[in-house]
Amino acid sequence: MNVHAPPKTPRYRTLDMPGILAFLSGLPDIAQRLGATVAQWTIREVSDGNLNNVFVVDGPRGGVCVKQSLPHVRVDPSWKMPLDRTFFEAAYLRDIHPLVPGLTTRCLHFDPDLFVLVVESLAGHAVYRTALMSGVDWPRVVPDIATFVARATFGTSVLSEPFECVFDRQAVYARNQTLRRITLDLVLDDPYHDHPRNHWDDARLDDVVGRIRASHGVRRAVDGLRLRFLTCPQALLHGDLHTGSIMATATDTRVIDGEFAIYGPIGFDCGMFIGNLVLRRFADLAPDAGRRCVADIQRFWDTFAAEFTRLWAAAHPTPSAPSGPCAFFVPDEGDASPGRAAFLRAVFGDMVGYCAMEIIRRIIGYAHTADFDVIPTHDTRTARRRAALAFACGLLDAHGTQGDVEAAFGALAREDVKGV
Repeated sequence: MNVHAPPKTPRYRTLDMPGILAFLSGLPDIAQRLGATVAQWTIREVSDGNLNNVFVVDGPRGGVCVKQSLPHVRVDPSWKMPLDRTFFEAAYLRDIHPLVPGLTTRCLHFDPDLFVLVVESLAGHAVYRTALMSGVDWPRVVPDIATFVARATFGTSVLSEPFECVFDRQAVYARNQTLRRITLDLVLDDPYHDHPRNHWDDARLDDVVGRIRASHGVRRAVDGLRLRFLTCPQALLHGDLHTGSIMATATDTRVIDGEFAIYGPIGFDCGMFIGNLVLRRFADLAPDAGRRCVADIQRFWDTFAAEFTRLWAAAHPTPSAPSGPCAFFVPDEGDASPGRAAFLRAVFGDMVGYCAMEIIRRIIGYAHTADFDVIPTHDTRTARRRAALAFACGLLDAHGTQGDVEAAFGALAREDVKGV
């Protein structure tokens, strides 16, 4: 089966728990991975996102995670959806796993009729957002995610491969139009005007929202970032890289849920992740939360830039691609290549902008995060959300002028960061 050619007429049905077990029992490799017989397997539903049914199945030898696309949004059956989400996730895993084998899961099986994806189980891991909300500090996760983004994006770009290979892959993900539309609408458009999908629970945010929408600087930045999202296919993106798309332990980090995979600007994945770190900073009442957040952002950017630069410097022509990736830099300039520096400056600018847009949409858009739910009083939650919105508004108002982490994010370290 060619994972890069989604079937047009699947014989689809939604599987319940007994159906999942029966399905897996018919896959010899998966059944062997689980061990024993189906009667000795256990299954539990762990669906947590908005879109799909997800189950974990365990047997005497091991476990697997099973995801099936639904013909609608899981949390809103009236919102109809195509079934090809798991197709694109399977394609994404197969494209990036060779680049980041220890930082994601392996696609074990994809069924093109049922749109069922089977991957390695991460039952011993925690959702990174949940871990952060519980006060866990796992210093390895941030540099791991930076390494993941650097390797996955560089390795799927024209900096690494002949353009023919990249263009063929782009053609596959160009068909992921439904989820690109969801991202465009929910992240990059809806929050900046009245829309029934937007919502927030306190009228004391109304004036902040109004100021964001009225700011010419914000609108200019939003328009530019929206255009880059649609017209700058630099590399294959995860497309939804928030802290809920990461499973982690103190010693291991895995990126999951790649169904939003598209080609786009590299800074988008960077910004989605950084935006969720900033959301966590405003939801964390600890006095050193801001300092830790800035340190994490600096660590992310330094690790990403160093790894991306290392990969770029190591790229060289091959017999099959004699005029391939090295056409994009001058070898004798070394790591200080002005071309590389300019490229990374553009990625940084995108990261800052998309970070701000992620913060805003997670507070006033369709899909909020749970980070603020742990704050004990409603007044404090509202104050912290106001502060986060004000900070994001400032990032967009000044977009393009922040040259480094300190300039863009240094204010987060101040304990007196307040709402507008």
